[in-house]
Amino acid sequence: MRKLLATSAMSLALALAACADGADDDATAAAEAGTTWPGVPEEQAAQIREMGYVIDPASFDIYAPLADFPPYDDVTVNSDIAYGEDAAHKLDVYTSNDAAEGESRPVLVYVHGGGFTGGTKAGNGYYPQSATAWAARNGMVGVNIDYRLAPASTYPAASADLASAIDWVRANIAEHGGDPHHIVIWGHSAGGNIVADYISTEGINGGNLSGVKGALLMSPYYTLDMGEEPHVYYGEDASLQTAAPALERLGATTFPLMLVWAEYDPEVFRTFADTAASTLCADGSELNCPTLLELADHNHMTEGASIGTVDESFSGPFSVWLTGL
Repeated sequence: MRKLLATSAMSLALALAACADGADDDATAAAEAGTTWPGVPEEQAAQIREMGYVIDPASFDIYAPLADFPPYDDVTVNSDIAYGEDAAHKLDVYTSNDAAEGESRPVLVYVHGGGFTGGTKAGNGYYPQSATAWAARNGMVGVNIDYRLAPASTYPAASADLASAIDWVRANIAEHGGDPHHIVIWGHSAGGNIVADYISTEGINGGNLSGVKGALLMSPYYTLDMGEEPHVYYGEDASLQTAAPALERLGATTFPLMLVWAEYDPEVFRTFADTAASTLCADGSELNCPTLLELADHNHMTEGASIGTVDESFSGPFSVWLTGL
């Protein structure tokens, strides 16, 4: 049975159904209580609806009036820490200035998108920094990574870089107040693919997922059929980039997954989300069924950019999911 977080235009009602014996008690309780969160403000929702089903960096401007831009008064950022030998192997660590000395906090590792060819942990000015700042403000340590980009670096380079970053977290995050035994990974867009490939491919993670307690995949995309041209990152291997084998690998994972997509995501992203839901969460299936969340009145950019703002349509259900890990 699907674990579905259902959305409405102005607010989110958590309609969560247990899908497995290990269903999250906190999330189930929230569902039974009919938990709601503030949704997209109407001014922003109208602009998003007008833009339609696009991937447009101008979408970030819609949330800029609601966002908190760095530097932060309450969060310390240790920037550009090397986790490998390549120039791209840099990460930032976000910690709350109010964190108690000696406290060990869960770790949220964020992997940016950009179509495998672009994007950075510095983002557009406030996002994705706002994701890891939100983590620090909400009882976690945030880690935001850069990785090697295509076409210079192709599969499995980006996911191998994530594996190296996780190794760094295991070895070093305790020095920053983080718990190396409680790591959650969030990947957005291409970052969602990078996370999915890392958690589901033993050849990338080396069979070592110790400490990883869950993974959030926000608008990843695997095509249903191969395109005519080689993929800029995956090349010509259909087993790497098409939905059926990718979902077979994800279905074989054993820790909690959350799959999020936006109402105004382009069709290919929504089609993949529908395919993932019907494949992984079919009645009687023994595959790993994610918690599913469709974000009403959001597009591909604003779904993540909303975190830390008055719009809690994503951060509210995400928080509930995190409490169960």
